[in-house]
Amino acid sequence: MKPIGIDHFANFAFLNHLKVSEGGKVAFLIKRANMEENGYESDLYLWRDGKAVKMTDTGKVNDFYWVGEEIYFPAIRKKADQEYVKKGLPLTVFYRLPADGGEAVEAFRLKLQVKGIKFISPDEFYFIGNYNPMIDWALEKGEGDADKAAKLLKDESDYMVFDQLPFWSNGVGVTNGHRDQLHYYKNGEDTVITDNFTNVRSWTLVNGGEKVLFVSNRFEKKRETPNQIKLYDRAAGTITDVSLEQEFSHSSVQWLEGDEALVLGCDCKLHGLNQDPNFYRYNFVTGEKTVLDESHMHSTGNSVGSDVKMSNLSSPWHYDGKEIFFTETVDDSCQLAAMDLSTGAIRYITDKKGMVVEFVPYDGGFLTLNIRGDDGIELFKLNLDGTEEQLSHFNTHLTTDYSISTPEELTFKNEVGDTIKGWVIKPIGFDDSKKYPVILDIHGGPKTAYGPNFFHEMQYWANLGYGVIFCNPTGSDGKGTAFSDIRGKYGTIDYNDIMTFVDVCLEQNPWMDADRMGVTGGSYGGFMTNWIIGHTDRFKCAASQRSIANWVSKSNTTDIGYYFNKDQIGTDAWTDHDKIWWHSPLKYADKCVTPTLFIHSDQDYRCWLAEGLQMYYALKYFGVDARICIFKGENHELSRSGKPVHRVRRLREITEWFDKYLKK
Repeated sequence: MKPIGIDHFANFAFLNHLKVSEGGKVAFLIKRANMEENGYESDLYLWRDGKAVKMTDTGKVNDFYWVGEEIYFPAIRKKADQEYVKKGLPLTVFYRLPADGGEAVEAFRLKLQVKGIKFISPDEFYFIGNYNPMIDWALEKGEGDADKAAKLLKDESDYMVFDQLPFWSNGVGVTNGHRDQLHYYKNGEDTVITDNFTNVRSWTLVNGGEKVLFVSNRFEKKRETPNQIKLYDRAAGTITDVSLEQEFSHSSVQWLEGDEALVLGCDCKLHGLNQDPNFYRYNFVTGEKTVLDESHMHSTGNSVGSDVKMSNLSSPWHYDGKEIFFTETVDDSCQLAAMDLSTGAIRYITDKKGMVVEFVPYDGGFLTLNIRGDDGIELFKLNLDGTEEQLSHFNTHLTTDYSISTPEELTFKNEVGDTIKGWVIKPIGFDDSKKYPVILDIHGGPKTAYGPNFFHEMQYWANLGYGVIFCNPTGSDGKGTAFSDIRGKYGTIDYNDIMTFVDVCLEQNPWMDADRMGVTGGSYGGFMTNWIIGHTDRFKCAASQRSIANWVSKSNTTDIGYYFNKDQIGTDAWTDHDKIWWHSPLKYADKCVTPTLFIHSDQDYRCWLAEGLQMYYALKYFGVDARICIFKGENHELSRSGKPVHRVRRLREITEWFDKYLKK
């Protein structure tokens, strides 16, 4: 068996954007890491006669749409277009590609950054276009001349001016004044539907596009409002507020039939922003609504962690006239579920460990992109009785040819009687007569979950002779909102769960060396790593990634801090400074003795760079061995979708830090 190397993730084929035409043709994208170019290549494939047929070879196809039996995809191919984009000006060009092969030809172009399209016909569609006030200003001041506009933008690039909250967004960059606007396009004419204060988040066509239901918020007072549902009537040219309630968190909307829609949302009064939403059947004309499920036990979408998938399409829904099908995080896996809209009853189509990453209806059942066992993403055929057949084998050799230590499940009861689930990965070549160093890995969120699926970094450490342990403490997803609600409790029951988990692991696995344990984690896992080193000296070293150190600074610098942090901690610095400081790991930095590595990215706007710097600075100030590695041009997603060479450097930094202290 081959050992798993530090760049093993680059061997994976990352299948994504699975779509089926009305005639039953199947297409998807495959993204692969390119270590030499330090990037990712993505191309379009058809699934035909049991084989994947590559349709493009540019490595730059990142989205596509079926329009009839033809494929439309955005690309910047012409040299003049490439030069235009280099000036910093937005342009989206769509090409049309026959599914039976042939050369792609230009279909249409829009001088906007297009972020999603719903086609009615090849010449009529709605789309989301990003409005950037700086672009409009430069083009107007430059009298429409691209070169003049480009010079104005370059002159302004030395400055950042903010006048709203939020002013930046992780993975996007500066968003001050930017809006995702709804557009209608027909026969070459583009009509902007929403204004410069409205940001569209999710949307669904009604009656073939006669109307559009969309979830949006507004920035009229320079701060975003709660999400509302709006109805656009094309014939009347009107936009009407059809929200279920005001001051209500509307998550998603899906048109059903007639004047009815399915709405996902909640008032957040019971468990805050992380409250699992309710399903509503809603008549958006009469206002009549029926709660289909209010158990707060159903977490739609996939929040199970993995570092070998590159996309996580948000909560796709399919309505067949009776049931709504959706993905849901259940315990340690992501399942495909169905809700009967007449009764509200929910059933699970799948029940296997792993993830249904994407799904589309096909041949009386579904096609899915799944992660099962120790494998990467593969294409499956799923029947309504839950039986599934694996169709593709892009990543199978990575399971059969490489040394993998399958996670072993471990459970215990915590202090309030909840069952906490975790896993143990034994070192490759395990010998129960030997003692091995151990790495505790803590997930982010906190409302996410670990599962027994393949994790590259963990398997890499196992191949180097480490044991790896990880669990889903209180605060994790998949067990209902009451379990995941740790508002005002950060560093208490969750910390106790993790420490008890470590104790149980040591008790049940005598091969684990309690004197050679390290701890790491990112985001919330970074917070918990920082918290741990200020509350115990049982770990010989730590690696804190994209962390939280100070809830005061995080609240006032990050893209979600001004609302998420107040909700999660239960206060702000002006109302109860003692409480927000009590939950801040930085408060306890003078108690730290654990040598700690800090990993951070300079474009991480979810956990801003200042968090890692403050904790690093404090440890150095108090004489604790510390090191910080800052990744330029990366954001909060470094470990999952960062540039390949950067992902290798990150893992090398962490591993060498562990080796330094745990392999003496």
